[in-house]
Amino acid sequence: MTFSFRSLSRSGQIGWIVAILFSSAAVVCAQAPACSPVAARAATPADTAYSEGRYADAESLYRQALAGSPQDADLSAALVRTLLHENKVAQAYTQANTAVAANPHAASALAALAEVQLRQGQPWLALETLDRAQAADPCSARTHLIRSRALRIDSMYASERTELQRAYDIDPADPDIQQAWLRIVSPAHEIEGIDRALATTKDVDAEIRNKAEASMHSMLPLLSENSQTCQVLPAAPSATLPLQPTFADVKHIDGYRLEVEFPQAKAKLIVDPAASGLYISKALAEQNGFHQGAGDPAGTVRAASVRIGPLEFRDCIMGVSDTPFAGKADGFIGTDMFAPWLITLDYRLARLTLAPLPPLPGLLPADRPATPDLAGFTPVYHRRQYLLVPLTFGNKSRKLFILATGMRFSAMTEDAAHSLSKMTVNFTNAEQTAQGTKVQFYREIFDMQLASLPQIHQGHILELDPTVIDRNAGVQIAGMLGLDVLQPLTLHLDYRDGLVKFESTEEGVTPVFSKKTMIAAAPPSDTTPACQPRDTIDRPIDVTIQARVAGGLDSSHLKPGKEVWVKVVNGYVYPGCTLNADSILYGHVMSSTSSRNPDTSELSLLFNHGDCAGKGKRELSLRLIGLIAPPSDASRHMHEDLPTEVAGGVRSVSQAIAGLVNADDEDLNPGGPPHTIHPGAVVRMPNVKLEPEGGPGCSARISGPVRSIQLGAGAELILTMSGPL
Repeated sequence: MTFSFRSLSRSGQIGWIVAILFSSAAVVCAQAPACSPVAARAATPADTAYSEGRYADAESLYRQALAGSPQDADLSAALVRTLLHENKVAQAYTQANTAVAANPHAASALAALAEVQLRQGQPWLALETLDRAQAADPCSARTHLIRSRALRIDSMYASERTELQRAYDIDPADPDIQQAWLRIVSPAHEIEGIDRALATTKDVDAEIRNKAEASMHSMLPLLSENSQTCQVLPAAPSATLPLQPTFADVKHIDGYRLEVEFPQAKAKLIVDPAASGLYISKALAEQNGFHQGAGDPAGTVRAASVRIGPLEFRDCIMGVSDTPFAGKADGFIGTDMFAPWLITLDYRLARLTLAPLPPLPGLLPADRPATPDLAGFTPVYHRRQYLLVPLTFGNKSRKLFILATGMRFSAMTEDAAHSLSKMTVNFTNAEQTAQGTKVQFYREIFDMQLASLPQIHQGHILELDPTVIDRNAGVQIAGMLGLDVLQPLTLHLDYRDGLVKFESTEEGVTPVFSKKTMIAAAPPSDTTPACQPRDTIDRPIDVTIQARVAGGLDSSHLKPGKEVWVKVVNGYVYPGCTLNADSILYGHVMSSTSSRNPDTSELSLLFNHGDCAGKGKRELSLRLIGLIAPPSDASRHMHEDLPTEVAGGVRSVSQAIAGLVNADDEDLNPGGPPHTIHPGAVVRMPNVKLEPEGGPGCSARISGPVRSIQLGAGAELILTMSGPL
């Protein structure tokens, strides 16, 4: 029998598509399951209270029932999931362990324990417990349900639907299973049915086809973790968006902002993977005339259109803060806004890059692929807007941390910190923020392993109250990784597949730790010559390279092997390499130490790469011979009056030198010829000494009787170059 869409009304045509899809779903459900459905059972008063969401009543009734049957694993499991609904996670954990101890081979007790472990942010333990539950009873519906939840945050969406279907085939009356099936599996069947109907039926009215396709697309977000705060219009397959660093003080970057164009104003929003979509100030919302949408949550507004670079986003729901943001920011933008792309956060070059994701077959969200395009990526957990990364600590425990580049400092919960530290008193230090409030920092240094990167020794970690995040994520977290950990890395984020690539810019450097000083030792080589002192000849300023520190360098916060970079400010031409103004010179921390008793510190830097015009990043022979501290507001930088290019500049060197007003050039060689620099010169940094070849690997050693060596934002480094290697 054939049908013609033209013989049906418009509403009847959509209804016909829905009828087809439901018939296809019925076929799937009618297939003989591997397990027999559970027998129908009468609901107890506790079951009824649970299904109606009266969890306090359900808890009381389950406890009464358990008092009469304390060994009943099913009753105990029911109490566990009730306690989780009441957010009584610690009580649920105790109850689940009691049930497993009494019934070590009961699938219901093991599944309840796995549910608690998943809630506690330990999905790896939950899966192990679920394997035990399935071995005890392959036909436990709750085992399949909890496994589906673990698979979902692991971006294994096809497997999630398979497990949910198995759970539903066994026990469709379970309220949790029924709700999950209707929310995820049923829409998947509807989407497949509509797609099949549209593909096999001819003469479909264009309006009906558009409505059917819109219906499919509206259901697709249900099948994966996707915040969907905006509709993304078809746009360029790739884009590069500049990031603007902002400074907490003259030495420290506290965030990176992205320009967003609203109807009446442009705003710079802090980029943060821990944020969801757009979160703006009340003043910005009022300036653009944004209002709350019908049926939208309180504290939100709608924007018809938002532009970011070449991209346009429509019908955006945005959070609004009544409290001003720190640093006079206009708000936050979550990187999940760009989930349809492969996202690269390159802090060294201050840019956010969007590239196409590898194509996937099929209509529905599938399991995470294993394709060559994604080689080197690390699987992470993805829940709502959060990317949850397991960190391994020195005691071999694993804990979930959220990527949060909107924070200057990493943070950790009190419970997690105490579980990792041997300190029992004076565990934190209070520090005052720029807003006048006080925050607590742990005094401990924590050893942590992030993906395949070298071990991180991280101190100055902020105490974190995770209450709001735990509620939003539905899993307990141990902490958040801020810019202090993530800024030295290039981050590649794949929200679709739950993948992150942490790309270290540190090349060929292995951290080695001595008793007091951390030293970065290059790979040993029998042919490596001993470092010999270089010449101490005075050099004209105009044949040196001036480079500016952007975010500040502090020996107390730098670790050996960490890449550092500076921006060329005057331009420089050398045979084989032209360094334009604002090009990057790259180096590494070779050693760092700081001490308060007595005050003594050192910082050794080796610069050996640069961005040569037209040739990209190349290895260079660079030598650091001078330092100039950031000038006062009334002073002028040396480079403001130097030629933009030594060879062929529009101004002569003599004109530039004559225009200098801060006399830094004289300070670079006291008593020597004017407008020259003597290697090792240091300006406006009392008691600090520079030895151009005094550090490990012939690096430049900066030392002094100070608590830490600090090169603030705006400090200038003077280097010479022997040429490309």
